[in-house]
Amino acid sequence: MVDPATGLPWMAALIEEFGLVAPPAGQLAAYADHHREIGPLNTTIAVVATDAALSPAGCRRVAVAAHDGLARTISPCHTPLDGDTVFALATGAVTVEPDEKTPAAMSPETALVTRVGAAAADVLARAVMVGLLAAEPVAGIPTYRSMLPGAFAVKEV
Repeated sequence: MVDPATGLPWMAALIEEFGLVAPPAGQLAAYADHHREIGPLNTTIAVVATDAALSPAGCRRVAVAAHDGLARTISPCHTPLDGDTVFALATGAVTVEPDEKTPAAMSPETALVTRVGAAAADVLARAVMVGLLAAEPVAGIPTYRSMLPGAFAVKEV
């Protein structure tokens, strides 16, 4: 989730929004040491939900697309050593008419699944960032904020 060279989260596009700055070298070195000790093992489980009416196949495709959000924020992601999984749910509260431009050979929900899947990837990437920045240490397991507090320093203008 964090670039060991900079101490900043991988999703650089959101760094400005969250007001992060490069942490001091001492914090970065301690973070790198800790990262080497714990190794690359991690698993991320997520749920994305929509109020759109989607078929089970549409939900499956949205879950696949949402994995892009993990890949934008976690590196490495989808390795043989972890069990990254995204579940997609659809309440069906909103019915969206099929796009008339969808080719007849495709599912009528193709355009909707495409839009919902793209949104799911964006939202999941933001959720990972928010989780990274808001996490509190538990059972002696440090967090981004506890290991790299200098990243939260006020930027000079």
